[in-house]
Amino acid sequence: MEKIFEKFRNKNFVILDGAFGTYIEKKGFKGITPEIANIERPEIVEKIHLEYCESGSEIILTNTFGANRKILNKKKIEDKFYNIIYKGVDIILKVKDKFKDIFIGGDIGPLGEFLQPYGDVGIKEAKEIFYEVGKVFGKTKVDFLVLETFQDIEELKIAYETLKESTSFLIIPCLTFNLGKEYRTLMGQKVEEYIKWAENNKISIVGSNCGLNSKEMLGLVEIMKDLTDLTLWIKPNAGKPRIVNGKIEYQENIDEFTENCLKIVEKGVKFIGGCCGTTPSYIKNLKDVLIKFF
Repeated sequence: MEKIFEKFRNKNFVILDGAFGTYIEKKGFKGITPEIANIERPEIVEKIHLEYCESGSEIILTNTFGANRKILNKKKIEDKFYNIIYKGVDIILKVKDKFKDIFIGGDIGPLGEFLQPYGDVGIKEAKEIFYEVGKVFGKTKVDFLVLETFQDIEELKIAYETLKESTSFLIIPCLTFNLGKEYRTLMGQKVEEYIKWAENNKISIVGSNCGLNSKEMLGLVEIMKDLTDLTLWIKPNAGKPRIVNGKIEYQENIDEFTENCLKIVEKGVKFIGGCCGTTPSYIKNLKDVLIKFF
């Protein structure tokens, strides 16, 4: 495992945080995008990070998932790009004053548009955008970077390779899969292609988040463990979303989520947390149960 995570080497599991976007909405934030809360409502962002730390999270991600010029330009807040990232990191650093042992991951999401020829984003433009994001994070005190919820391995490759060239951070790539007849990305790419790329590039920690509920993610983990000995970083959703009384709710309760995540860790997954629909309560219950078994 990478030097930065040396303290975790002999641990059976490491607790990550849970969802941010779906949780801040539950908290009543109605801004144009969750990331703008770093500027408009920093106290809510800080409270969410604190809740995850209090629930047992050992690694916390910045509220910067959609902080790139492509996405922010669509929302007409491109001028807030730098400030969103800097403020997002500053908020977590305040939390780190109280929870000194946490690690901070800079959260980077995809561009929100398809690459050419399926969309309008060219490789050169994609590289420029990710390069800029990396340079901004390079001026902060995050410990590493996480590429989350990428649904096209080609975009993930561009992001990873660009950030590897432009920063000195450990970078953890995460690809999102959907389950039909088999596990594939939105673009139809298979798990085998992902693992082969990761191994060829000597990536030490490889992950998957979102897209799948905890039971489906367990199935994906079984495939990944058959393919590789790389350290795995896994964050399933709390079930599938549905609309109830005009609000989006996720169908998987805490006990079901925890039961499947326990099985995921039993398969040898080191880093475990939650994605859409999860809350600090999910993370606390997960940690409480894992401690009993390991």
